Amino acid sequence: MKLTCILGLFCSSLALVACGGSNSIGDDASGGTSSSGGGGAVDGGSGGSAPSESEASEDVCGFEGATTLAEAGADGFREVPAQHPAIWYAGRIDCANADGPALGFPGSSIRVRFDGTGLQLRLKDFGLGTPTATNFYDVSIDGAAPTVLAVSAATENYPLATDLAPGEHEVILGKRVESSPGGAANAGKGVILGFRLQGEALLQARGPKRRLEFVGDSITCGYGVELSTTDPDSFHFTTANENGRKSYGALTAGLLSAEYSAVAYSGKGMSRNYAGGAGETVPEFYLDTIPDDPTSSAWDPSRYVPDAVVINVGTNDFSTAGVDRVLYVEKYTTFLETLRGYYPDAAIVCAIGPMLSDYYPVGAKAWTNAQADVQAAVDARVADGDANVHFLAFAPQSSPYGEDWHPSAATQQTMAEQAATLLREKLGWD
Repeated sequence: MKLTCILGLFCSSLALVACGGSNSIGDDASGGTSSSGGGGAVDGGSGGSAPSESEASEDVCGFEGATTLAEAGADGFREVPAQHPAIWYAGRIDCANADGPALGFPGSSIRVRFDGTGLQLRLKDFGLGTPTATNFYDVSIDGAAPTVLAVSAATENYPLATDLAPGEHEVILGKRVESSPGGAANAGKGVILGFRLQGEALLQARGPKRRLEFVGDSITCGYGVELSTTDPDSFHFTTANENGRKSYGALTAGLLSAEYSAVAYSGKGMSRNYAGGAGETVPEFYLDTIPDDPTSSAWDPSRYVPDAVVINVGTNDFSTAGVDRVLYVEKYTTFLETLRGYYPDAAIVCAIGPMLSDYYPVGAKAWTNAQADVQAAVDARVADGDANVHFLAFAPQSSPYGEDWHPSAATQQTMAEQAATLLREKLGWD
C-alpha cells in the first residue's frame, strides 16, 4: 500500500490519518483577498439572524465596560475596540490576551451587529504565507453564504462588508484553519485588534443558547475537506482546503441550531500522537486556549458549559503500529472522568472513525480494536455510575476523499447527520 509523508510529520494512506463594492468581502489594497466558495459552512446555527435574548447564552469572553463609540474619523469610520461588550465571541478563545482576543482552534467565530453600511476588521495574523500556513476566514453577511477571506501577517485592515443598505446588519467571522497548521506552531493564530464601523451604532450580538463541544484531531479540524478527489495520494495538506467550519462537528451544530466550539489539533491522539510523534496529546492540551503558545492563558471550562461533548480521538493512536491498547483505554477513561468533573450534566459521546480500517496497519485490526477500546472506556464510566456516556461509530469512509485520504465534505455531512440524530435522542432536542 502506498504511504505518503508530508512535511516529515503527517503521513497518509487508505487507512490512516494525519490529524490534522457589494455586500461581500472586498480585495484589500494592502494584501487581503477574498473569494466565494464558503457555501455550506455553518454560521453558529442561527441562520444569520440573532436569537432573541431568551434564546441566547452568554458569550465566552463576557467583556464589560463602556459601550459608547468614538466619533467617526475623516474616512467616516468609527473605531470599535475588540473588547466591546456588544461583540459576541464563540469557541475556544484566549480572551485575556493583552493585544486582543486570540483565536487558535478552528471553528471559533465572532458576531458583530450594527446599524450602518460597512464594517472592517483589524487583525494581527501569524501565518507564514505558504500553502500550508496561510490563514483563511469565512465571512457571512446577514445570513448569506460565506465568502472566504485570506489574511496575511503583512496586513492589518480588512474590509468585511461594504456599501450595505443603511440599517441593521450582522457579520459573522469564522476561523477555518487550525492553530498550528502543517506542524508550524502558532501559524494559525489570529489576534482580533478591533473593528471599524461605518455607521451609527453597534448593536448587541447574540448566539444560540444550545452549546456543543467537539474534541478531536484532523477530522474535526476539517483537514482537506474543501477538496473532493478519487486520488488522495496526489493531494497533500494545504490551509486553503482545510475548513473547520465544514467539519462534521460544525455541521452538527448547524443542524441542531447550537453554538459550536472545537478543541482539535491534527495528528493528536489520546495516548500517543500520530506515529508516536512528539508534543502534547489531546488530554494534555485540552485546557489550552492556544496550543503550542506558552504565553496564552489557561482555559476556564466554566466559560463554556456544553450540553454535549463529542470526542473523536483514536485515529492517530491506532493508524500506525505500536499502540498500547491498555494505556489507550486508561487515558480515555481518565479523560472522560475529567470532563465529567467540568460538565456534570453534559451528554458525552465517544466517537471513532471514519478513517480507520482493518486493512492497515497490516494484521493490526485497527478499526475493530479501536471500536472495542472506545467502547471499553465508555463501559468503564457506565460501570462507575455515569450513565450519560455514549458510543458512536462512523463507518469507514469511501471515495471521494479530501486531501491525504481525509473525509470529504460529503462524508463529513453524513457524519454530522449521524451525530445529530444521536444528540437529538440523548438531549431531547427537536
